Amino acid sequence: MSGAEFDEFATTYEKTMERSCAVAGESPDFYAKERMQWCLRRLRPYLPVETVLDFGCGTGGSIKYFFDTLGCGSVVGVDPSAESLEVARKNHRGLNVRLSTPEEFVPSGNIPLAFCNGVFHHIPPDDRLQALSYIRSGLSDNGMLAFWENNPWNPVVVYSMSLNEFDRNAKTLSPSRSARLLKQAGFRIVSVDYCFFFPHFARKFRGLEPALRWFPLGAQYLVLARK
Repeated sequence: MSGAEFDEFATTYEKTMERSCAVAGESPDFYAKERMQWCLRRLRPYLPVETVLDFGCGTGGSIKYFFDTLGCGSVVGVDPSAESLEVARKNHRGLNVRLSTPEEFVPSGNIPLAFCNGVFHHIPPDDRLQALSYIRSGLSDNGMLAFWENNPWNPVVVYSMSLNEFDRNAKTLSPSRSARLLKQAGFRIVSVDYCFFFPHFARKFRGLEPALRWFPLGAQYLVLARK
């Protein structure tokens, strides 16, 4: 899906995501916060970092947690949807955030950490290596990429994505496909974790999730990769 197509959903994106996440009894903000907590566990040896690149930042659902959870000093948010960036600007006034389209932001190899969540299933398969090359060119030597994607091996995820107008035609990536793509783009794989096994009604079991990170049925997965 192009930036222009996502412009159509910019003002309704959060409501649409709420409907999708409600399948598991949670909010989009719950998942944004928990993803960042997982990143904190995995990235602790590399933190703090001054700047993070949020590739495909959309309306900015992750932005505040880069500051609050990871302790980053600034965020560079990149997204092809100008309307989504405008919503993000309104929602994050006062924070040290630079929001740009990919054409406006020129990578210069000086950012220690990049992050993307649920972005690559919207990128046409033939364009994915180019997108990863763009991210890689923004990273400093040995810079890290936290690559999050929806897990097509989880049937609840498949159903919840069918509720989103902007996900219905998405081309999902299996964890193994994502790892191969990252390697093709020149990244070194550090780890692959599976997350979000338990819906709200089973939340008392969520303390088990770190021990289940190897089990390939979590609703999302995180590929941690290094330049």
